[in-house]
Amino acid sequence: MTSVLKSALKIDPPEWMRDLSVLRVMDLLNGKEETQALFVGGCVRNTLMRRDVEDIDIATKLTPDQVIEICNQAQVKVVPTGIKHGTVTIVIEGRPFEVTTLRHDVNTDGRHAEVTFTNSWHEDIKRRDFTMNSLLADLSGNIYDLTGRGIEDLQAGKVIFVGDPTKRIAEDYLRILRFFRFHAHYGQGEPDKEALEACFVAADKMQSLSKERITQEFLKILSSAQVPKILETMFEGGVLFSLAGAEYSFSFAQKFCALQEKYNAPDVMARLFIVAGCKARLFENSLRLSHAQKNFLIKLDMVAGSVFHQDQDEKAVKKAIFYHGNEMILQGYLVMVAKGALKEDENIIDILKKWQAPTCPITGQDLIAEGYETGPELGQELARRQEEWLENNL
Repeated sequence: MTSVLKSALKIDPPEWMRDLSVLRVMDLLNGKEETQALFVGGCVRNTLMRRDVEDIDIATKLTPDQVIEICNQAQVKVVPTGIKHGTVTIVIEGRPFEVTTLRHDVNTDGRHAEVTFTNSWHEDIKRRDFTMNSLLADLSGNIYDLTGRGIEDLQAGKVIFVGDPTKRIAEDYLRILRFFRFHAHYGQGEPDKEALEACFVAADKMQSLSKERITQEFLKILSSAQVPKILETMFEGGVLFSLAGAEYSFSFAQKFCALQEKYNAPDVMARLFIVAGCKARLFENSLRLSHAQKNFLIKLDMVAGSVFHQDQDEKAVKKAIFYHGNEMILQGYLVMVAKGALKEDENIIDILKKWQAPTCPITGQDLIAEGYETGPELGQELARRQEEWLENNL
């Protein structure tokens, strides 16, 4: 153990640290020095919070070339996934481990960073975003807190920037959204005032970011159970202006998310629809959504606007499920309840969550066998017969 790092906390190594593939990759990187490679970021944070650990990120004093050479000698697969920024991916038994060389920022422009490699853990920690993400750990369960407050902030549920919030945000404006995302998922109480003010001041700078990066972070924010409150804070500070529709309503979002939580039916894309003010095509100029995500919004708009009415009976609900699926109809129903256009009916919701639509035995091939040719007429006849079959079988 070098004298540079001093353990701030000792824990029993969790199960993921004892995994054979984890032990192998750390043995490769560390050799005889226990702190040549350490776990960093989310895996350490989530371990201390007793949350599931998914991705295991590793920081090392070794250069990318040294890591590649060690892996080649050991006949272990290594992929130069982000070698310009010091990152390679080691694959052991099909499991990927992202390994990044300790870095120091030379130049930043709010979107990208020019870095040089360093062998100083303290220099590397200075460039990380939040104190709770700057914690390091070794295989023995030693936790290293080089900011001196990462463990304390984590335990208190405080999302605090490493160093000056204004400077850290200017290095990468995506940190504005990351601040709200981490507060939504890990924070307790009110957001840090200094960080919040820095985010508000720099909010307009997010326009320089790629749609892909904004989309990734914003959808993660929407996956939080605290999303109504965090959206309200973002909206009030001008952070949400470019993402929310003109008809966005905090009270409506609050009602909708409360219904989702009540019926254990969280859905990120439905929440995005609410942020858009129930306008399916709002995000063309601000987010980069997949075709499936865009189609979901368009379909939800249609379902919420035309499928439901006050006198909805059980058969009509089941027909809607048959045509559109349980999840789509459930979210559309909750939208209409949150709007006040429908009364909340737990019997209907129970059907929406549990009833499984039967498979109609009538297909287009059956009609072709009868002599119909492919085209509009076949589609109309198929729809007519399916509707008739539904009337007789629901």
